Amino acid sequence: MSAIHEKRMAVLKRVLSDVIIIGSGGAVLLLFRFLGDPYKRGFFCDDESLKHPFKESTVSSAMLYGIGFALGSVLIGVVEYIWIYGVKERDPQQTVDIKKYGKHWILIRDIYLSLVPYIFGAALEHIISNIGKYSIGRLRPHFFDVCKVDFSKVNCSAGYIEEFECLGDNKNRIREMRLSFPSGHASFHRTAAIYLMIFSTTKANIFVQVFNKACTTDTDICYGLLQHVLAECQTTNIIQTDVIAGAVIGCCKAYCVSDLFSMADTRETYREMYMNMKGQSGREQNSDTEKISDTDVRM
Repeated sequence: MSAIHEKRMAVLKRVLSDVIIIGSGGAVLLLFRFLGDPYKRGFFCDDESLKHPFKESTVSSAMLYGIGFALGSVLIGVVEYIWIYGVKERDPQQTVDIKKYGKHWILIRDIYLSLVPYIFGAALEHIISNIGKYSIGRLRPHFFDVCKVDFSKVNCSAGYIEEFECLGDNKNRIREMRLSFPSGHASFHRTAAIYLMIFSTTKANIFVQVFNKACTTDTDICYGLLQHVLAECQTTNIIQTDVIAGAVIGCCKAYCVSDLFSMADTRETYREMYMNMKGQSGREQNSDTEKISDTDVRM
């Protein structure tokens, strides 16, 4: 088996394993969506926190995920493009790869290896958020407005009500009203923002002359996310603690998967090998110089 064929098989195995892993995550999310049954949590009739009117979300799920993945993909693509075509000082192994395979293929490889952890992290945080949502079943602030509880069959003097019937006709909203904690929106946009911030900052350390305003950009992203969190709370669709919990989950997931884009097997490892070889070569040169000096002394 030739070396080229072995490399192609290795790439194929890598892509296939990524597809299987991310596809499995997608399958789990579909199971949650179509087969998941949230925990049936009860309520108190005098609970004022559940009496808010229903309002549409300021940012729909389709808009959030569409913009998040689109902007994330564009940012990663632009950064990797500048790294390949605009930076001259790069690690020797990548220079060798570019000469051997061409800039286009290396660009595709680097975008792929940076984008896959981003998608994987988003899928992972969504699964963890759904586990919390379906197992806890916390009611949203507009519970009474959406559910329209049949109080003729409820004895409020009993205190905590667990058995009740919803008269609302929107089945999807009735299902979603039990999925408040943690916030999936907060979890996703924190995962996206933190991952992209770590990604851009890491690249900025490599070519500061190109991304000398990365910190300002990251600050703007954080400010925009803070505005989104506040706006989400104002819609009365979610409780502040749900947003905080979702944001914490998102930050943790982004931090956990951020190391995956470092391409340790193709960048860091080769860089360390190069530095070790360079150091060993320097020591050998010093040794040869010392031998020549000893010879001169003896002569």
